[in-house]
Amino acid sequence: MIVLVLYLATLALHAVFVGYVVAGTAYALVCALRRRDDALADTVRSRLPFMLGCGITAGVAPLLFVQLMYQRRFYTANLLLGPRWLAVVPALIAGFYALYLAKQSTRWRTPALAGAVACFGFVAWSWTELHALMQADGTWRELYASGERIFVDADIAPRLIVWFGAMATLFATVAAWSPGAPIRRLAAIALAGRAASIAGAAWLDERGFPIDGAIAAWAWLLVAAVAVDLAGWAFAWWRPDGGGLLVATAGGAGALIAAVVVREGPRLALLEPEHAASGGGVVFGVALALGVAAIAWVVTTVRVARP
Repeated sequence: MIVLVLYLATLALHAVFVGYVVAGTAYALVCALRRRDDALADTVRSRLPFMLGCGITAGVAPLLFVQLMYQRRFYTANLLLGPRWLAVVPALIAGFYALYLAKQSTRWRTPALAGAVACFGFVAWSWTELHALMQADGTWRELYASGERIFVDADIAPRLIVWFGAMATLFATVAAWSPGAPIRRLAAIALAGRAASIAGAAWLDERGFPIDGAIAAWAWLLVAAVAVDLAGWAFAWWRPDGGGLLVATAGGAGALIAAVVVREGPRLALLEPEHAASGGGVVFGVALALGVAAIAWVVTTVRVARP
């Protein structure tokens, strides 16, 4: 159980950084195409390489937990996709350097941002494809026999719509807390993103997304949190100087946590308990304490050394 909880918590943290990077890159690209001087776009471009580094780092933990909980399914899906799946790594590297190029060069800004959006879109599709393939064990033999390296599933498109919409809302939430941020514009982005997520979720529900047992309670919590999030952003758009942003942030945080739980619900039946329930709690606790102590030491050292 502790492994599952840690997986969901770290996945939610990873989603915050990834949402900022993907939606932020798309926002910066739109501004570059419009050739409009935008203070928010300048701020976003300067932060994107750092935020991508945070997103990749934060993604290590959920990746390790997935491998631990779904060993046979995860590695089988990896092997079936083969070199096509390995293309995720060069795509991330290319996207990372494209963000630096967009930050430093005005001349190459637009093509660099377009390339970064393409790279991140490819990575998002690949991870969604892998998620679906891990659960589709009935097609493994057929996929292997065909020699294909791309898994086609009708659930991939609505899942991507849900996540891309959520990324827009997460980007708006993080960006809105910057000093001088255009709250009304970010509220419009957040509301549009949430509308897209709802549309994608409705599509998934129409396709028979399984919600039963304890997951049903989380699904209702997700609905309530999304309602709070929408109300907060609507109020923020109406009165940018009001408390709508705080309400939207609280609702968005609740929606994110509930969403990762609901997303994982269908895979819980496939959980490999002999791996998820394995020991190592003491080692994990010691490593966590040492990691926190090391981070605290680094922060203290930097503050003391600051001129």
